[in-house]
Amino acid sequence: MANRKRVYELRARDYLKDKAMKKYLLIIPFLFHSCDLLFDQGVHETYTFFSRSISNISQVEVYYPDSYTSSTPVIYLLNGWNTEADAWGSGIDLEEEAKEREIMFVSLTAGAHTYTNDPVDVNEQYQDYVLEVVQKVEKNYDIDIDLNRRAICGISNGGGGAIFILSEHPDKFAACGVLSGTYYSATSKFTNLVDRDIRIDVGTSDGVLSEMRFLRNKLNENDLEFEYYEHPGGHNWTFWEKWCPEQFDFLESVISG
Repeated sequence: MANRKRVYELRARDYLKDKAMKKYLLIIPFLFHSCDLLFDQGVHETYTFFSRSISNISQVEVYYPDSYTSSTPVIYLLNGWNTEADAWGSGIDLEEEAKEREIMFVSLTAGAHTYTNDPVDVNEQYQDYVLEVVQKVEKNYDIDIDLNRRAICGISNGGGGAIFILSEHPDKFAACGVLSGTYYSATSKFTNLVDRDIRIDVGTSDGVLSEMRFLRNKLNENDLEFEYYEHPGGHNWTFWEKWCPEQFDFLESVISG
């Protein structure tokens, strides 16, 4: 009889353990979900629209913290020659950057074009296209900011485009970053760069080094304040992955203050 009672006690204890375990198993997913809610996440979306500037369907890549607001700062990223709009995101974790910095990043491309308006072909107005992206994205995502919370940054052809766009439209951006940029001969309105924050990074083994030194001299001739750095490296993602965070730190210090 005592043995039978012992068996019943063990079964009851096992039942209670199983019941408690099932309760914990139900709670664990909830705890993980709660952690997701507590910590901000980076979000990546492709935004598609019809562009009047290039008379074509356009896609840009948008990265943002999921808790963004209408006053969240935005950095527009111009990609290099003949690349897709997601090229920046292939080398840099922009979802993570958006989450950590609480900044929206918008990556776009001019394809096999410079970021200028073609004087002949009305369907290749890529300078206007950049401004159209700014207007379309900020309207679509309910962003309501002025130039002081907006920056532009570019790699290679996009770097040349970034400083050209800033010189043409200083009322749109507070700061500009150039990574291994080309130099646009159309860049001539240097007086428009007064009171704008500019950082340039280029590799000492990069084929565009002479172009960036030419730009540096032009900026100096016009008594402009800017940051200019030459580092070991070439025209590749090894260089850009290393110095892109420095560019973002610089731009963030201007537009997130």
